Amino acid sequence: MAEKELPNGKLIILFMLSNARSIPSADLLAWALESLYFDYFTFAQARAELLRDHLITEYVRKGETRIDSSGRPIELCDITPDGEVILNQLMFSLPSGVRSYLSSSSADWKKKTLRESSVLASYRPDANGAFQVKLTLLDGARMSADITLTAPDEATAEKMCRRWKESTAGIYTALLSELQSGE
Repeated sequence: MAEKELPNGKLIILFMLSNARSIPSADLLAWALESLYFDYFTFAQARAELLRDHLITEYVRKGETRIDSSGRPIELCDITPDGEVILNQLMFSLPSGVRSYLSSSSADWKKKTLRESSVLASYRPDANGAFQVKLTLLDGARMSADITLTAPDEATAEKMCRRWKESTAGIYTALLSELQSGE
């Protein structure tokens, strides 16, 4: 991205954050790269300048249960009130094709963010050489399922987490059905 296009890049990030709140930092990067407007380095520069100017914020929620690949709670990104003001004032300076892409993609971003914040799966080694797998399903503020299982090895734990994220509704429904039957 040329230096003169950096302001448009910043507006794109602001738009993404205004349409899907509390986005994990990794998702914001993925969406930016997916837009084909950014490469990693220009995204990093735009993000750093937005943080510096207090137009976006990054934080870790208290009690955050989702973890990144290094085992730390995930960082979330949001647009600040000042960022909203800038976005509203300058949004129409973006090329119409970019605005069109952003508008059409925002529904998918919202859906993905909601799904990732309501279906949680993680694992960690236990003292016996096995892995504790934690599977959670949230329905708004209510916890619908909170299941802890033991997997014999890391590959199984990883597969259990992946399957839970891919097929939550089917697994949850089958579990409820099985628990209710059998009298």
